[in-house]
Amino acid sequence: MHATVTPIPPAPSSIQTLGDELFLRNQQISLFKEVVTAVRERLDLESIFQLVATFAQHLIQAETVLIPVLDEDSTHYTYRAGQGLNADEIVGESLEISLGICGWVWKNRRPWWRGVLDELDETERNQWEKEVGNVILVPMVGRSNFLGGIAGINKIGGGDFDQHDLDLLTLLASQIATAIDNTNLIGQLEEANQNLFSEKEKAQVTLSSIGDAVITTDIEGRIDYLNPVAERLFETSLDQARLSHLSGLGTLLMEESRQPAKGLVEYCLSEGRLPSQYNTLIFTQQDGRNIYIEPSAAPIRSHDGHISGIVFVFHDVSQTHELTRQLSHQSTHDVLTGLFNRHDLERKVRQAIRDAELTDKAHSLLYMDLDQFKVINDTCGHIAGDELLKQYSAHLAELVRHGDTLARVGGDEFGLLLENCSNQQAMLVANKILEMTLQFRFSWEDKTFGIGISIGMIGITHQSSSASDVISRVDAACHMAKEAGRNRIYVHDAKDQALRARHGQMEWTPRITKALEEQRMVLYYQPIVHHTRLDDLNSHYEILIRMLDESGRLVPPGAFLPAAERYNLIAAIDRWVISEYFRWLAEHPQQLQALELGSINLSGHSLGDETCLRHIETQLKAFAIPPEKICFEITETEAISNLAKAQGFIRKLKNHGCNFALDDFGSGFSSYAYLKNLPVDFLKIDGMFVKDIHTDPANYAMVESINHIGHVMGRQTIAEFVENHAIQQTLSQLGIDYMQGYGIAKPSPLSDLEKPIELKTGIKPAR
Repeated sequence: MHATVTPIPPAPSSIQTLGDELFLRNQQISLFKEVVTAVRERLDLESIFQLVATFAQHLIQAETVLIPVLDEDSTHYTYRAGQGLNADEIVGESLEISLGICGWVWKNRRPWWRGVLDELDETERNQWEKEVGNVILVPMVGRSNFLGGIAGINKIGGGDFDQHDLDLLTLLASQIATAIDNTNLIGQLEEANQNLFSEKEKAQVTLSSIGDAVITTDIEGRIDYLNPVAERLFETSLDQARLSHLSGLGTLLMEESRQPAKGLVEYCLSEGRLPSQYNTLIFTQQDGRNIYIEPSAAPIRSHDGHISGIVFVFHDVSQTHELTRQLSHQSTHDVLTGLFNRHDLERKVRQAIRDAELTDKAHSLLYMDLDQFKVINDTCGHIAGDELLKQYSAHLAELVRHGDTLARVGGDEFGLLLENCSNQQAMLVANKILEMTLQFRFSWEDKTFGIGISIGMIGITHQSSSASDVISRVDAACHMAKEAGRNRIYVHDAKDQALRARHGQMEWTPRITKALEEQRMVLYYQPIVHHTRLDDLNSHYEILIRMLDESGRLVPPGAFLPAAERYNLIAAIDRWVISEYFRWLAEHPQQLQALELGSINLSGHSLGDETCLRHIETQLKAFAIPPEKICFEITETEAISNLAKAQGFIRKLKNHGCNFALDDFGSGFSSYAYLKNLPVDFLKIDGMFVKDIHTDPANYAMVESINHIGHVMGRQTIAEFVENHAIQQTLSQLGIDYMQGYGIAKPSPLSDLEKPIELKTGIKPAR
């Protein structure tokens, strides 16, 4: 048999996505089944050893896997197979049983794992063992004796072998032990039959001592012998079963089809073994418990080669079957709640879309987000949070129809696929869930909590595009329910402009993350000029950001920054801008020397954030940037919403020498009241007052007032949205200190500052 090994992807470096872990589990199950099949088909032992070594290396991600096997005299062991780094040099080497890792495992009857190497003295270590960094070796234990082991050397990529690796190697070791034992057992039985008359008693003792059920029959299938294990397995005795047909022990079912396995005797007589569809059989005992068994069979031949009967060996693999079932279950279910996981929900949604396309049936999907869960989690701890989720999941499951799919898709988020269910029917289910949630109470120690829920709903029809699109849209609907006041249901409507905007923002989040990773963000600048030096476009400017899309086209900030703000990516963008701008200045000392002030925007997420503060301090020092050449712009709204944090943040950076500008000043209702409490250097007058100042008396008065108050309080003023010569002249007459806008200069790539200085505006300085 030639087995094809499917490469398994490396484990995730971090917070691995749950999806990568589930894919790895499925691959491990598939590889393990191939090993089991190879053992069942009774390949020669050397082929099985090499197959297992190859599979084991991929399963546990080891640099090298070796299989030491105890020699017949039990005084030495030999490396019979290997895979990976330097395996060819080691395979074939024999050592005394008292030496090496295998010898240690034989002596101690337990796996070598995590640090056991330190327990050996120098004389016990052979050359290759001294060189390894991390070793795992599990014993292969047969039905009554030690057979050898499977060893993994050095985890690919570094790190230690974990409990999961230990479990997988233990399973593989059991399969090799089964292959060795079955080979030895069949040989023993055939040899015993040749000396049946003289050694019958000895054979019976041997059969009674082994750990598998053994049955011998004549060529008609009538039972001659059962060992004690067979008596227990089939719940009978030798006296009761003798001379009855093998089929009289009970019905054996094939695992795959659950159909009766007929003709075991006939197959063995004609083929010399059992067919592959009988690889695993199920026997149901009187108490209803299913026993999973792997059968082996061989003809019993006399000295002249005549077949006189058949020997059957039934190996109980119920424990291995259960562990395999658990691994399969874990790949589709959430460990905490027992519900389906996101991966399986996505699979079921894909199936529902295909069904809708083929049958024109309608299905519905609910996306639910618990409210107040974080409060409970933070107040009482994660153990309480986990218990709440388990209790709530149990209540939620009671409202679900048989055949529907209820899944936990996030920390406190759930999905419910309602198959063959219209929106009207789904709305009834959603209302029941809403009512149940509002009545649900969670008690922990001496506290009782209530929770809320926001539910998004979408129909799945033949017009639905993909599972990811459907889930993204219903997630957006759930967010709309939350924003509308929580404890409500929001039904997706393709014509809903607010929902479309929300969905559009959600689609931006992975694109923003990828653009940051791939360095597709670009720095721009826009000059800020003094009213007496309108031609100085290089010494004072504001740093802006643009994004290049996947095809290299420029994306304006208005397209992606709102999504970054909403989905907590703006702080990462702030840090990227700071680092990249400081790096650029350090790499262009002439521009740094000519710079009077470079302004950088800080979002509300960064304002008051200690992480951002440390990042700024670190980057100033790392790139040797004079702090007095840097100005941070913060919006009036963000500053006032958290005044105490803003004050502390500003003062700490001003102590380093940095400047601050209050952006969009005048947009709030209490601008003047808060101004004296914010130690800023510049007031950037909101552009809505500036853009028509030369034609609107009210705006003229407002700008005049801000400029006067600012100067009285020692702040300099900057007017934005200076779009033409008339606005510029009016601002100059009012005594505004600085101006910025398309009428001065449009934003340009920061790299343009490296070009020869040219006059970029036709506006002449005021005289």
